[in-house]
Amino acid sequence: MGCRAELFIRSPYCVGKTMNAFLFVFLGGGIGSVLRYFIGRELNPIVGPSFPMGTLLANMAGSLLVGLLWGITEKSNDTNSSIQLLLITGFCGGFTTFSALSQETLYFIKTENWGYAVGYSCITLLGGVLLTAIGYKIATTL
Repeated sequence: MGCRAELFIRSPYCVGKTMNAFLFVFLGGGIGSVLRYFIGRELNPIVGPSFPMGTLLANMAGSLLVGLLWGITEKSNDTNSSIQLLLITGFCGGFTTFSALSQETLYFIKTENWGYAVGYSCITLLGGVLLTAIGYKIATTL
C-alpha cells in the first residue's frame, strides 16, 4: 500500500508520513513568513506608508516561484513529494499572503483611497496569476 504525502490521510499506515508532511509545511511556511516580514519591513519604508510595496513584491515573486516549482514537480512526475510540501505549500504559502492583501485593501477603502484599493487588488490578483502562468510555462518548456 502506497502513502501519498498529503496533509489529511486516514490510513493508520500513513500516520508517520502525515506527520512528516506537517513538518515540511511548517518549516517551509515559517521560513517564507519570516522572509515576507523582512521584505515588508525593509521595502515599505522606502516607498512610504501609503503603499505596501513589500507585500506586493512578495506576492508577485511568490507567484512566479509557485509556477516554476509547480511546473518542475509536474514535469518530473513528483507531485506528491516532500519538496513540494516544503517549497510550494509551505514556503510559498507563508511567503505570499492573501490576508495582508485583504487588510491593506480594506485600509485603502477605509481611507477612501479608491484608486489604490482597486489598483492594488487588481495588480496583485492579475499579476499573480500571470506570473504563476509564466513560471509554469518556463518550467515545463525547459
